Amino acid sequence: MLLTKIAIKNFRLLVNAELNVDEDITLIVGRNNTAKTSCMDMLGKVIKGKPLTYDDFPLSKRKYAYFLLEHFIKGTITYERLCKKFPQAAIEFWVDYSLDDPDANLGALSPFIIDVDVDTTQAVIRAEYKLKMEENTLRELFAPCFFENGVFVKRLEDVRDICIANFPKMFDLTIYAINPKNTADVQVKTQKELSDLFPFYPIHAERFLGEAAEDNQSSLGSLITSYFSVDLDNLDPQIANDVKVLRETVEKANIAIQRKSSELLSSIVDRSVGFGYPNSEELKLGVNTKLQIDNQIKDQTELTYTSKVAGESLPSSHNGLGYKNLIKIEFQLAAFAGKIKQGSTACIPLLFIEEPESHMHPQMQHTFASYLRTFLGEISDVHIQSFLTSHSAHIANTIDFSKIRYAQKTRRGVVYKDLNIFSQIQTVNLEFIQKYLTLSRCDMFFADKIIFVEGASERLLLPDMIEKCANAGLFDSQEYKLPAQYYALIEIGGAYAYKFIPFIEFLGIPCLILTDIDAMEDGRTKAAVSKGKVTSNSTLKWWMRKHKNLPEDDPSTINLSEIIALTAEEKTRGTCHVEFQTSEYGLCGRSLEESIMNVNRAHYELAEPVTEDKLSFKDKSKTDFALNLITKKPDYAIPNYIKNGLVWLNDQQVLI
Repeated sequence: MLLTKIAIKNFRLLVNAELNVDEDITLIVGRNNTAKTSCMDMLGKVIKGKPLTYDDFPLSKRKYAYFLLEHFIKGTITYERLCKKFPQAAIEFWVDYSLDDPDANLGALSPFIIDVDVDTTQAVIRAEYKLKMEENTLRELFAPCFFENGVFVKRLEDVRDICIANFPKMFDLTIYAINPKNTADVQVKTQKELSDLFPFYPIHAERFLGEAAEDNQSSLGSLITSYFSVDLDNLDPQIANDVKVLRETVEKANIAIQRKSSELLSSIVDRSVGFGYPNSEELKLGVNTKLQIDNQIKDQTELTYTSKVAGESLPSSHNGLGYKNLIKIEFQLAAFAGKIKQGSTACIPLLFIEEPESHMHPQMQHTFASYLRTFLGEISDVHIQSFLTSHSAHIANTIDFSKIRYAQKTRRGVVYKDLNIFSQIQTVNLEFIQKYLTLSRCDMFFADKIIFVEGASERLLLPDMIEKCANAGLFDSQEYKLPAQYYALIEIGGAYAYKFIPFIEFLGIPCLILTDIDAMEDGRTKAAVSKGKVTSNSTLKWWMRKHKNLPEDDPSTINLSEIIALTAEEKTRGTCHVEFQTSEYGLCGRSLEESIMNVNRAHYELAEPVTEDKLSFKDKSKTDFALNLITKKPDYAIPNYIKNGLVWLNDQQVLI
């Protein structure tokens, strides 16, 4: 049996979000503050039965909640209406057990299967925080916020303060099993039944990895000393005997030291006390020492690292934080496997690892992601479904494309976009996209905006051009200008950029494509733009076919004049915008280099009259061309098509 989908409502930024769950590893990626961790927190709250706090309630729903409370206090809506309309935080689980043996015991899932139809192979579970506070209590709590001496007032700050203080008391966690064929057919279940079904183990992002207890309450040493309290039956047989011997040794030492120290200290006390005490009628003073070596071991244990060459040990603080993080994750995974083993019934263990890349270098990140599934299989016989959140392009490159879920913030809340769905509906160019993301970078998953460029010249010049445009005031229409936004600059070339457009539209990220017009005389011979009839640029040809509603494989010739005639609106498709060279000073270059030479004629010593032939780029290295421009003419002029594209990108809203 497998968890296949999670739906979360009214929890922080997750107003109405669905997350398709992979059978093995689900990788959640996205830019900052897109509720990647909130998914883990909601799972933890309902599975462990924790209360809902006011901070968990979505900002977008608070105004409506205040409105409902106001009308309840006024008496214009009933308590029952308030409970029905109040935005409730909830989570639903879909479990598929179609692959299980029909005659097998479904273990912890059994209480949630309420449809007796043998053809039903799906269980639906809902956990929600329902308004539970009694009507009179609720009215007495909020009435002073809306009425004073019988006169209606409206003190929303008081409403908020009361909510902050009383939110956990206002709501109660209720768990239902739902008949997937009749959603009105529900049964109330216990929180323990839910936690038995979903053993949940979160591993939070590691920020500090000091060994001392004052530095980190969950240090590596504490993981080692946990062996003093664990049940031997739940340990690996290979280490259970060693732990048993360790415990016996410590216990014998405890008894011996306690006896000896008690005898010695009693003697010292007996000889030191004066002033006539004790006498023959009084009890004799003594000392009973309660020393526990295991407490000292727990408090003072830390990992060390031994050199194979020198045979000497170094403290853990001398090793890198990346290795510490990796070792700690391995210990925690082993502990989780041990807890799963203690369970007596079939279950669906859920492992949530937040940003495992903390302190790890790129190669270590890659190794961790590729080895995780194998490691879990080695330490547990029970299938574990894992969730990873990450900002690491190296981890995103390693995980299979179909397992990635892209978290995107919208005005309606965060949505989780399933890349597996994209791969099923967009088979054209899918292999190229997957290979490019694997061989190159997944920066686009973590960016607010994307810029696709032709080659090395654009890649080197664009950051400087963006700063120049900002200094010239071209981005002043936005409070947060493009240089302060998180944009990814990706070199891909005009021959391939169009292959990414459907994928970018699926992700919903604003994307600027800067490409060359690449004028051709007849499809084989380069030509000046004024003499060109067609273009060799695949992206522009694809764009024009879409603009004219032609099939992608339509053999019709795309005339260069049609491309040049595109308006600013026609250069935009969804979240993508394309820009190419335009005419300036009576001439149009066919590439970035020619356009730069055209608008910086004095720097390149182009004598008037300047013709298209004089703009022809003849240097061997485009990289040298770009570096020469930046170092020798820092005040160079920027071609208009680049400025137009950057202004468009600057003005795009990240929230859709």
